[in-house]
Amino acid sequence: MKKFVSMFLAVCAVSTASVTAFAQQAEAINVSADRQIRLTFGEEDFEQMLLPGKTYSYPLYVEQNGIVEALRDEHLKDLRIRAMASEGKEAVSEISVEEKGDTYHLQVTTKPGWPTEESEVEGMVKIIKRSNGQTVASAEAEMTVGYPVMADEDLEGAKYGESILVNNEAPVITEEQFEEIDQEAEGGKVSFTNGEWRYDVRISGQESVNMLHNHRAIREITSTFEDQNFKYVSFPGGPKFFFSGKMTIDVSDEMEDFGGNFYVYRYLRGVLERIDSTTDKENETVSFETKTLGRFVLTDKEIPDGTIVDHSFVK
Repeated sequence: MKKFVSMFLAVCAVSTASVTAFAQQAEAINVSADRQIRLTFGEEDFEQMLLPGKTYSYPLYVEQNGIVEALRDEHLKDLRIRAMASEGKEAVSEISVEEKGDTYHLQVTTKPGWPTEESEVEGMVKIIKRSNGQTVASAEAEMTVGYPVMADEDLEGAKYGESILVNNEAPVITEEQFEEIDQEAEGGKVSFTNGEWRYDVRISGQESVNMLHNHRAIREITSTFEDQNFKYVSFPGGPKFFFSGKMTIDVSDEMEDFGGNFYVYRYLRGVLERIDSTTDKENETVSFETKTLGRFVLTDKEIPDGTIVDHSFVK
C-alpha cells in the first residue's frame, strides 16, 4: 500500500490547516512573510499497486486560504523540487517531479519484469531553496511494486477437480497457496486455464510463479515468415514447474486457416526450438509436454529447428 505524506511550504506561521485522509501533516516552514501555502496530492487515491514496466503520474496541488489549485511555477519562486528513491531502488527506473504543461506532477516509472514478490519502495520529494540548497519541505512516498496474488477463493475449484482460472489481474500464485492446493489434490495433477489454454501438472513442492500471459504476436517472427500463419501463447515470466505438465491449446479458430497442420516451437533468446506436439483434430486442440511455460509459437508450416530469428541475442 502506498502512503504519501503531504509536503508543506509555509510563508508565515506554522500551518494549522487540516490534511486529507491519506496524508500526515508535516511541520510548516516560514519561507517568506506574505502568504502560506500547503502542497498536497489533492484527492488522489494511492491504494493501487504499481505494476512493473509502467509509468505513473500524480498531480501536485497547492492549497491557500481554502482554495486548491494545481502547483505551478508561480508557487515555486526561488524554490525547486527534487525526487529520489531511498529504498527499493531495484524496482524503480525513475522517480521525478515533471512539469506537464504548466503544472507539476510526481512521476514514477517502475522497472519491467515479472516478479512473484512485491517490492516496497520509499521515495523522497524535497523542496529546496535555490539560493543555498536548504531543504524547506519534504515528503516521503511509500509505494508497492509488483503483481497481485491470486485470491484464495479463486483456488477453491481445485477441491472439486475443477480447473483454476488464471486471471492477469492477479497472476501470482504463492508457494503457500500451491501447498494448500496440492493437499486438496492429494498430490495429483492440477489444471490451470485461461479458457483458451489448459496446463495440467503436479505441484508438490512448487515455488511461487507468475502466470501472466498474453497472445501478442512476436514481431520478429511474423515479419521473417510473412507467408505463414501463426498463433502465439506467451508467459513472459517463464514460470517453471518441478514436474513436466501437459499444455493443451484450443486451435478451433485456426484449424481451417492452418489446414489442420500445426508445428509448435518455443521462442527463446531469438531462436525457435521445435517442440514435439500432438494435434487432436476432433477436439481441435494441440498439446505438448513442458516444465517451463514460455513463449510458444504455433504455425502451419515447418521451420527448421534452431532457426535464429533475432540475431541480436547471438554473439
